[in-house]
Amino acid sequence: MKKQYNVGILVYDFIDILDFAGPSEVLSLSAFSNFEQNIMLYKRTLPHRKPFHIKTVSETGNPIKTHTGTVILPDYSLNNAPQFDILIIPGGPLRAVNKVIKNRKIIDYIIKSQNIEMICTVCTGSLILAETGLLKGKVATTHHMALSLLNKSTGIRVVKDKKVVKDGNIITSGGVSSGINMALYLVEKLVNKETAHRTAKILEFNSYLESELMEG
Repeated sequence: MKKQYNVGILVYDFIDILDFAGPSEVLSLSAFSNFEQNIMLYKRTLPHRKPFHIKTVSETGNPIKTHTGTVILPDYSLNNAPQFDILIIPGGPLRAVNKVIKNRKIIDYIIKSQNIEMICTVCTGSLILAETGLLKGKVATTHHMALSLLNKSTGIRVVKDKKVVKDGNIITSGGVSSGINMALYLVEKLVNKETAHRTAKILEFNSYLESELMEG
C-alpha cells in the first residue's frame, strides 16, 4: 500500500492566495501513476486514492479573508483539527504575519506539530515559524524583501539564492510563487522524482530546477 499524507494548510486573515493555493494545487493534482493523473483532468472531484489529502485550518474555523479579498471557509479550527502529517504555513503582508506571530494559540499549535513528517513555509510564513524557535540552528529562506527580518532571529542561517531550503523535517521557500517549487520538492521527497516531474508537466510549470534547491 502506497503511503498517503494528510496535509494541513494554516490560513489566517490577509494571507496571500498563491501562498496556499499553489502548494494545494500541486499536492492535490499529484498521483501515483500517469493514468490516475490524467483521469483527474476529466473528473469533477478528485479520487480518494492519491498521495496527498489537503485540508485548511484556522484559529477559530470561521471564514477568513485573503490579502486580495477572497473569502475562504476553513475545514477545521485549531481546537478540532486532526494530527496532520504535513503542515504548511503560508505567508502574507507583514502586518498580517506580525499579528499571527503575536497569537500564542497559533504559535503553540505549530510547536506541538514539531515532530510531524514535514513542516513547510511559503514566503513570509518562515517569520511565523521563526517565532516558534523551531528554525533555531537550521538553514532557512524567505521572500527577498523579508530576509533582513529573518536574519534578526538568532541561530538561523539565512540563505537568499535558493527558492527551496530543507533542513531536517522543515522546508522553507523564498517567495509567493516558490510555494509551487516547495510542493513539487515535497512530492519528490515523499513520493518520487518521476511523480514530481510528471506533476510539474501537468501544471506546465517549467521552473522546477535542482539548482533552486538546498538541503541543510
